[in-house]
Amino acid sequence: MKAKLRQAFHNLREVFRDEQFYLSLRHTVGAFIPLILCELLGYESIGLEMMLGAFFVSAVDIAGTLRSKATALIVTTAISITITFSILVVGNNLILMLPLLFIFIFGLAYISPYSLRYTLMAVMGYIAIILAVSMVGRFSSMDGILRHCFLLLCGSLWYFVFAMIIHWFARSREINRRIAECTRQTAQYFQQRLELLEPETDHTQGLLELARLQQELSETQESVRELLFSDTSMLSRRSSERRRFYLIFIELVDMHELAMATPIDYPKIRELLHRYPEYNIIHSVISRINQEMHNLADILLHGAKYKGHLQLEDELDQLRNQLLALKKRVMQEESKDEEAYHTLRRIELYLHQQLQKVEVIQNAVLNRKTYDDADIKQLASTDVSTKDLPQFVTPNPLNWSSVVDNFGFESSYFRYALRTATTAVVGYALADFLQFQNVYWVLLTVLVVMKPGYGVTRERFYHRIVGTLIGALIAYGLYQLDPGRFMSLTIFGISLTLAFTFIIHNYTVASSFFTIFVIFLYSFLNREIPSMVVFRVVDTLLGAVLVIGAIRYLWPYWEHQKFPSLLRKSLITNKLYLQKVLDHLYEGTFNETEYRLARKKAYVDMANLVSSYYRLISDPKSKQKNAKPSYDLALLSYMILSTTTSLGVFVQQHRRQSFDYNEFHLIGEGILTNLALAIDKLQDTTDFQPSPSEVEKWDNIEQAEDDLARQLRQLKQQLQKQPSEQQNETYVKYAQINYLSRQLGWMLELSRTISGHTQQSDQQQVTA
Repeated sequence: MKAKLRQAFHNLREVFRDEQFYLSLRHTVGAFIPLILCELLGYESIGLEMMLGAFFVSAVDIAGTLRSKATALIVTTAISITITFSILVVGNNLILMLPLLFIFIFGLAYISPYSLRYTLMAVMGYIAIILAVSMVGRFSSMDGILRHCFLLLCGSLWYFVFAMIIHWFARSREINRRIAECTRQTAQYFQQRLELLEPETDHTQGLLELARLQQELSETQESVRELLFSDTSMLSRRSSERRRFYLIFIELVDMHELAMATPIDYPKIRELLHRYPEYNIIHSVISRINQEMHNLADILLHGAKYKGHLQLEDELDQLRNQLLALKKRVMQEESKDEEAYHTLRRIELYLHQQLQKVEVIQNAVLNRKTYDDADIKQLASTDVSTKDLPQFVTPNPLNWSSVVDNFGFESSYFRYALRTATTAVVGYALADFLQFQNVYWVLLTVLVVMKPGYGVTRERFYHRIVGTLIGALIAYGLYQLDPGRFMSLTIFGISLTLAFTFIIHNYTVASSFFTIFVIFLYSFLNREIPSMVVFRVVDTLLGAVLVIGAIRYLWPYWEHQKFPSLLRKSLITNKLYLQKVLDHLYEGTFNETEYRLARKKAYVDMANLVSSYYRLISDPKSKQKNAKPSYDLALLSYMILSTTTSLGVFVQQHRRQSFDYNEFHLIGEGILTNLALAIDKLQDTTDFQPSPSEVEKWDNIEQAEDDLARQLRQLKQQLQKQPSEQQNETYVKYAQINYLSRQLGWMLELSRTISGHTQQSDQQQVTA
């Protein structure tokens, strides 16, 4: 019991130390300043309307560049004021109100899936709709409506100024928080990869968890790129803080890449490594690196005390000595230990590289040095020019082309918008027909609960119901204490802050606080709270029932319909990434910017594919079509990406060395051909027809693999005959060819498998 209480307290403490609490507090303070000032001056109604205007835009004030934040605030202000004015002018005319609501809700729902910022803009638009509908009939003239809209505009503009001032002082803190989160998530990713090597870990669930962490880490990296790379002038100045953030982030991305490049055939590697004592050293080193990363994240976030220098030299020396003995045994005879040695040796090199990067991050976090351009290029091994950095920022996903392309029934965005608007309008009309006192609460429930995916909508349905009931009971209990105006203000201010804080942690808790906030807000409008409690619950139940029926039967778009297109996109960027790596491998050249751009795009599309699979398995069982093939194909795509990354790390380490072997060309061409065929098979399909037969193989690829095996045997025989002082150059060549042939051969098998698992084309084709 004590352990559970300690864990609950720890989790609660983490919630209040999280960035979301800081944002929630900022939103509440910014919205309440005009209300409190006007209350003190005796202009209560003006203060309330200005508070609502500030509240309309506050949620889009999230981490981002000055330009993106300012644009979002201005656009949201325009949307909210336009909606409010239009609805108040239409008034109680149901014939005009219903189409107007449909247009506004459809437009907001249509843009919401594009990104988090657009989602928040849509939510603020929804709130404007709800509040405008709740105020219909309160204004007897156009002057009253214009005055109300003007005060809302004043509140919105006040919050715009407030947000710009806060941004100026807090921009470094925002980057600091995101860098810290990226550090923590990178450490969690390492730990999960280590967990997959443990015998008690379920392989399938472990890989799913790894993929989920990969998705979260990719999203965090995207947000850091936006904050750090959009304004490169800050990096061009001799600002040690910004340069330090830049160096830490580059090292974190490279650490993630190194982790991706480690062996991925976990069942085989798990069985192999646990027979060797070297694995215990590896486990200890990775665990301590993970602890160090978490400690550095705590220092960045909370100024925690540093717990001591990372001392791993003894363990790494012991590992090196044991591997030298294993190498000698392998080279002297044909040994089953050869594969284990090469695997352990790669892991040893990986640990040395990761440790070097951790030490760079450690020095940067602890402010042990001020870094200039030369230091960054030397330590981070990056040749990316500052002027090229904006290319790494993902462009605005909402543009004219994307709007037009998604405007049709084949688009999940279009169907979601149509479903949301139809359900909301039907709910509003039904509540009006049944003469509900607060029809807008039906609208509120529909707009808040309805999400693009079935799983998250169903989850929100239950959380919304439970949260509303709990919040209503608490609000009624607080009302019985007969709170005064100041106490009511305090209650709904605290409720608003906590609602926004918990919205990403626990939607049931967030919904409870939102209910308390809304009910006590009405106390300022001089409406009776007990009746509000009853109407709130009844209207919420009606709206929730409509939502759960609509998501299942009203133009549904199940995730299995979308998954193949995301898989195809992931394979395309995987193929482009691999092509870039192979070109660098053959030519002995390395373009840092091109390589990193190709890698970044492949990682982002892989994260989107994993997210799609999670949505697929949350759909109803009857709609989880092709769940097993989808898992297999997502895993194969991830394994290809991981192996490509492994080759990419090798190329970076040998960026001036050419490996222009004909055998490598043939195998590489076969891999790319198989991927191209898989991509073609996925064109315009929403179904999979797995083929039990293996993809046919070219004879010259088989010959190339045999030639590489023969070269390796010859080099090994040469090593056995040479004196030990002459073996180094021969062994390096042997190790390089052995590594490349293993990686390319493994990827060839993966490409054959993924091509054979995708839908069969109409014409029989011969592939690599």
